[in-house]
Amino acid sequence: MSGVLWEETGLLARQSAVRACWSQWVGMGSLASQSGSRARSIIDPEALILLSLYAQEEERRLLDMVAWWAKVGSRLTSLQRLRAVAKRFPGDTGNLGLGLFASFATEAGDRRWAKHAKRSTPDLARHGKGPDGPILIEASALWPRLRAAFGVGAKADTLVFLLGLRGAWASTKVISFATGYSSVAIRKAASDMALARLIRETGGRPVEYLASPRAWAEVLELYPTDQGPPAEPQAPAWRFWSEIFAFLVSVIEWSHFAQSTSQESPHVAASRARDIIERHTLSFNFNGILTPPMDAFRGLEAMRGLRETVRVVSEWIDSNV
Repeated sequence: MSGVLWEETGLLARQSAVRACWSQWVGMGSLASQSGSRARSIIDPEALILLSLYAQEEERRLLDMVAWWAKVGSRLTSLQRLRAVAKRFPGDTGNLGLGLFASFATEAGDRRWAKHAKRSTPDLARHGKGPDGPILIEASALWPRLRAAFGVGAKADTLVFLLGLRGAWASTKVISFATGYSSVAIRKAASDMALARLIRETGGRPVEYLASPRAWAEVLELYPTDQGPPAEPQAPAWRFWSEIFAFLVSVIEWSHFAQSTSQESPHVAASRARDIIERHTLSFNFNGILTPPMDAFRGLEAMRGLRETVRVVSEWIDSNV
């Protein structure tokens, strides 16, 4: 099987990762407005940090964005959640990203991150490539905005997720999967907010929760991208970005592996390709991504199935970011 296949697959994933990062950094109020479209869905700060640090080998300026955010937004970034999201990334890629961001944040003066700082920051990083403070005016920046209001923790993150569902109910288990907090932490946070009448809860078992999208959208003035009054306020949509970004990194790592070993052991490369798809099927389902059925790609064709899956996911990202 031609090496062009895994080269194309890796390139598709890398290009998709870079485009997604730029769109979301624009939404976070950086000076990247000339680099891509503006994010429309809720930005996941921790997933964005980790993907940007991984993709900076493809696009070095992404390192500047992370360095800027570590300087102005580390207090709006969750160490606990960054650790949880890092575990979703393959191999050591997540932990390496966590350590590098912690180093940036520590150098910027936020000592909370010092314990996790692994090494000195790259000399190439330019910390001044952004405004002097967070500018969270985009609806897509709802996550750090609510953390600024309610503190960094399970309550703000639960509320963000529920608002992003736009009127749908969610169980503790689903909220836990989405946010990366334990079910116990989510149950306590959601119960407190329901007691305060900030969200609603069902009376049955399992308990489910809902946040009124219309009321919150009006209070927070959440207008769709490129719109304002008199447009109807609407909460931005939730997407499971941490899982999707982890999938892209997994594919890129697989392409490196395939290029180095597939001539000697193509069946191992094909098996790993199938494993990647199976490992991320749940996140595809949660996001409503209709990927090609792997039953149509048997044996070595699993590598072709992975390429087709990446193509579908890449198109979905461009339409939903």
